[in-house]
Amino acid sequence: MKILLIHNKYGKFSGEEAVVDAQIKLLKTNGHKVITYFRSSEELEVMPNAKIKAFFTAFYNPRSIRDTKDLLVKENPDIVHIHNMYPLISPAILPVIKKMGIPIVMTVHNYRLLCPNGLFFNKGSICEKCTGLGKEINCITNNCEGSIFKSTGYALRNFWARKKEYYLNNVDLFLCLTEFQKKKLVANGFAKENCEVLPNFYNKEIKNLDYNMAERNYVAFAGRISPEKGIPLLLKTAKKLPRIPFQLAGEMRKGYAKELEIPENVIFRGMLNSQNIRDFYSKARLYIHSSVCYEGFPMVFPEAMAHKLPIIAPKMAGYPEIAEENFNGLLFETGNADSLAETIDKLWQNHKLSEKLSSNGFEKVKEKYSSDVYYKTLKKNYDQLLNK
Repeated sequence: MKILLIHNKYGKFSGEEAVVDAQIKLLKTNGHKVITYFRSSEELEVMPNAKIKAFFTAFYNPRSIRDTKDLLVKENPDIVHIHNMYPLISPAILPVIKKMGIPIVMTVHNYRLLCPNGLFFNKGSICEKCTGLGKEINCITNNCEGSIFKSTGYALRNFWARKKEYYLNNVDLFLCLTEFQKKKLVANGFAKENCEVLPNFYNKEIKNLDYNMAERNYVAFAGRISPEKGIPLLLKTAKKLPRIPFQLAGEMRKGYAKELEIPENVIFRGMLNSQNIRDFYSKARLYIHSSVCYEGFPMVFPEAMAHKLPIIAPKMAGYPEIAEENFNGLLFETGNADSLAETIDKLWQNHKLSEKLSSNGFEKVKEKYSSDVYYKTLKKNYDQLLNK
């Protein structure tokens, strides 16, 4: 099978970029030919009047349309698989592909089809005000991006894509990362039969590591050190548990440390390479996902499970599907430091429970989130489209 994969890369490497790279490698390993059409937001750094150009290319980019047409004619792919299209590709390429009779699959990495900023999050709390045509004005009035120009651009491009029904009329299959995400799409006008659930996968070897829970001596967090990840909540919780060490790995937004009150039992490790992140997981006793926003399917979940870490996550979005209560994780009340502290304390002291959750999580990552399982489901979806 020949697949044309289309993706607008972000300015910095992210979990989404890792998923795209892993998907390409997996398809090639299984004998498929993958052609890519990539643009990168890094192009804007050397582009004259970059912000203005990005504003317009998000609606319609003649170069991207021309490039896509040329690739379709030259390669004649069986399937086109879409990831991100903003700001330099634009969903205006979708009807062009559709006219050529090639099935279109789209991985839904976030909530951008419904929310201009993709997170359903603004000013420290969940916000779904933009769901529905014309409601994107809320992104401007609330200044969701912290810049009126940027917020306006995000709002207008979402409005235009909905108005033109680029996604509804042209994408044959939406691959959602969780049932929660699928339900959000269906509730907002997307056909249920065009939405399937395909979680992200753990693309490394899943080794049966023998860890002694009693020797693992801190609570771990890995991810962006930013407000939507619940960092203030995590620090407030750590202060309530002074005898328990916390270690946080990830890149911190410049100047953000000045806004934080950091307890003595918290260590920031910064960005870790692949070897150091493995060590980081292997020496932790449990993993905390403290996010206060909806995320798609954070890759830290299967990574933690593969390292036999029980997971503590909020009772919202798709998190309970991944970190199942009393199976491979425990859940706390979203945004509630007392609830989080109580949950951490319970798991920290109960080695028997921790070992049960970690063991179940390890089995779950093998059974549901392995590359083999992902590939079989993806191939099945491709085949069903081609056989229609």
